[in-house]
Amino acid sequence: REVFAIGVPAALNCVLMSVSNVVLNVFLVAYGDIAVAAMGVAMKVCMVTVLLQLGLGQGIQPLLGYCYGAKDWVRFGKVVRFSNVIGLVMGVCLTFVCYLFADVIVRCFIDSDGVFDYGVRFIRILLVSGPVIGVLFVYVNALQAMGAAKYSLILSLSRQGFIFFPCLVVCHSFFHLTGLVVAQPVADVVSCLLAWWLFMRVKRVECN
Repeated sequence: REVFAIGVPAALNCVLMSVSNVVLNVFLVAYGDIAVAAMGVAMKVCMVTVLLQLGLGQGIQPLLGYCYGAKDWVRFGKVVRFSNVIGLVMGVCLTFVCYLFADVIVRCFIDSDGVFDYGVRFIRILLVSGPVIGVLFVYVNALQAMGAAKYSLILSLSRQGFIFFPCLVVCHSFFHLTGLVVAQPVADVVSCLLAWWLFMRVKRVECN
């Protein structure tokens, strides 16, 4: 039961990443094949920044688990703070590189001028939340290391589900095509704030 409690949220996060892409494409179809193709390219480019920072969060989880098991809260806090700094630095650097060379990267995927223009624009919008993605994954994995299965499940269902889908509908109704792209960065930032709040809540209880 304990293994499933930690593993299921992680699995749902992967499933929802695919489901959210399907839902996003359903909205994009109304804007034509060029918009769909451009978003596909933009998402692939931005996944480089996301997956590298996801690796950081997953890499520190065993260490946090050891600290949690030993109730070594001083070391636990140092690991989280250090990892957040590394996540921010990594996020800023990756975002800067991808933003600066967005046009070159898109050309590696496709030659169509229409897709190119949309692709560069979409990438630069999606990268708005790039610097904080690493911090989000640090807190998500910290909660998993602490055995906070309920909160971990909430976060797993939020970034690509409970938060993303309402953002998608609301942003689309106000900003149309641009809103479909903006929805993901907004969901990322809100999820990061939620992750921080849940982490502080669990840590406060555990430390006492």
